[in-house]
Parts: sequence; C-alpha cells; structure tokens
Amino acid sequence: MSRFAGVLADPLDGVRPGAVTVEGERIVAVEATEAPETDIVVAPGFVDLQVYAPGALERDGVTAYLLAAREPLEAPDDRCVGVHLEGPFLNPEAAGAIPVDELCAVDLDLLAGWLDTGRVRLVTISPELPGAFDAIRLVAERGAVASIGHTHANGATVRAAIDAGATFATHIWNAMRPVRARSTGAIPELLLDDRVTLGLIADGRHLHPRIEELTVRVAGPDRVALTSDLVEPPGHGDDFALTGGDRAGARLLARMRRFGLREAIAMASLVPARVLGLADRGRLAPGLRADLALLDAELSCVETVAAGKRIWTVRYPQPQ
Repeated sequence: MSRFAGVLADPLDGVRPGAVTVEGERIVAVEATEAPETDIVVAPGFVDLQVYAPGALERDGVTAYLLAAREPLEAPDDRCVGVHLEGPFLNPEAAGAIPVDELCAVDLDLLAGWLDTGRVRLVTISPELPGAFDAIRLVAERGAVASIGHTHANGATVRAAIDAGATFATHIWNAMRPVRARSTGAIPELLLDDRVTLGLIADGRHLHPRIEELTVRVAGPDRVALTSDLVEPPGHGDDFALTGGDRAGARLLARMRRFGLREAIAMASLVPARVLGLADRGRLAPGLRADLALLDAELSCVETVAAGKRIWTVRYPQPQ
C-alpha cells in the first residue's frame, strides 16, 4: 500500500490538500487534509490521443495514449490503449505534414478489416471525401471514435459528418481551411457543436496563445483534450510546415495552467479519457485505476505511477 500526499488536483473535485492511498492497481482512498503535507501536486495520469513517438512519455506523466499511425500497429507497451488512425482517408490538399503518398480514397472493406483487429480506437477522416459519411458511421457502429481532421470541408459537410457520428476533432485549427468571413467551414462548426471534443496541440508552436484562449473560451475546458502529436525529432518540413509536436503531458499542462489548474488537469486527463470511454481513469477517486502524475510547483513531472506502479521518478521520495 502506498500513500501520495500533497495538493490534490482532480478535474471534478477541484484543487485541495489531501492524500491518495493506493493498493495494488487501484486507488482505495482519497482523503482531505487541512493543509498540504508537501508542495507536490497529485494529479490523475495524463491521456494523450495522438502520439507518434511514445519513447519517454512517462517523464511527462502520461499514463495512457493512442499510437498515431496509418495502419493498426501493435501496441509498443502496456500504456498504449490503441491506435489513432490519422489517415489514410484524408484530403491530400489538407495533408499537412502527412506524406500524400500515404493517403488513399475511402475504402470501407479496408477500414472494416482494421476495425476487426480491435486495436483501432480513433480514426481521423476528411469528411469531404467520397464515402466519408459511410466510413464515419462504420467507425461509430464498431465502437471506435470518428474524428474530423485534415479538412477543407464547408460547414454543411461538417455538420453532416457530426450527424453521422463524428465526435472528435483532430488538432483543431491545424491542417484545416482558415476561417472566412462569409462561410463557416470546419473550425466554427467544431467549436460551436457541443457533441464534439476538440483535440488541441498546446505546445506553443502549433497555435498562437490567443487562438488557444479563443478555443477554450468558446468550447469550454470540458470539451478540449490536450494533444501532443509527439514526433521524434520535432521540427519543420522543407516548406516550414510543422512536422509534429515536441511537448506532452505535464509540459502541455504547464502552458495551459493560465486557464486554471483544475481546468488544465481536466483537459489533460479526464476529457481525453472520456473520449475513449476509459471510465476508470482521469480522476482521483476510490476504485479507479491508480494512474498518477506527481508534479512540482512549476508543474514539472517528478514521478509517474501507472496501475499502482512507479514507472518513473526524478527525486520524490514516495514509497517504493
């Protein structure tokens, strides 16, 4: 049995002094205290829905993630909860950093076969492609998450895709046609529709801070999932387009703290967990899986616990 004390930061119960007791793989007790025993922030482990290079996620408190790929690859470790197919059914004109030669037309038989593997949890589709609505319906019927992304679709097409079952937006703003004054397009429709959760690459490189603020203010933090799009190495392509993210978990959280610690914790843990239906993660509550991120006053990760086991630590002397 282990006890983790400090400032508890829960997406629903808020920020308060207390301690979390863990036995085996589960949280068995969460207690409030009058004052924090240490300055350590105890948060739920972070969930990332789009990771290409999972190498050192534990250093940033990430305890669950989707491996981003164009095919249903095997999980590289036990923290990978499935695959995010970012393509190949994407508009080549909105490919962003994805090589166009890795894209193809919508193929329902191919998609069904991938879904049959049980590894695919989220699929990004450009809704303007022929057959996209049928693909979105198929993904939703199979219990995976259909996402809108890499798109130049107009507003009517995006609304129809949401009606067909799309419930997520892959890195909103990025690889989407810019907003225009006399037509909506994808971004306003996604921002305004409460049925959609928004993936947001909050690394400070993909979006201007005021665009981040606009997104959180309009949609609310309970509809935003912080996303890394983590690649190795990050950088720019030949045309100076971003090729992926260079920050994950706690480093995204620290940037978004300006919206409130509870709100930032929710965006990094509970919201993405809900997208995937991971009901036992994303909170500090008895009975849930003991996935924890322990953070210092600057919100740098000092220890990561997954299923009750310490998987990384920098200095914090909690029980072994």
